[in-house]
Amino acid sequence: MPTPDTPRRPKGRADLVFRELDREFVLYDPTTRDLHVLNPSAAAVWLECTGEATIAEIAAAVAGVFEEPVPLDRLVADVEAAVAQFAEKGLLE
Repeated sequence: MPTPDTPRRPKGRADLVFRELDREFVLYDPTTRDLHVLNPSAAAVWLECTGEATIAEIAAAVAGVFEEPVPLDRLVADVEAAVAQFAEKGLLE
């Protein structure tokens, strides 16, 4: 669930390393040495966290990840939740 401090134009920290390994997506934090495993939809959201796009714009951009159409309001809620988790884990600037 989004919090009041969830960024409206989220931007991932520049020092994080994002990789695809054996069809899994990982995000490595060199500061904490934590490895975060992302599912394909979370990885798609992460790749859009450039600081340029709003939550709604990110939701529209990741809509193509899903085989079946997903209502935009649900996508927006899911993107807000993912961004809130990224923020909670300290992955955003």
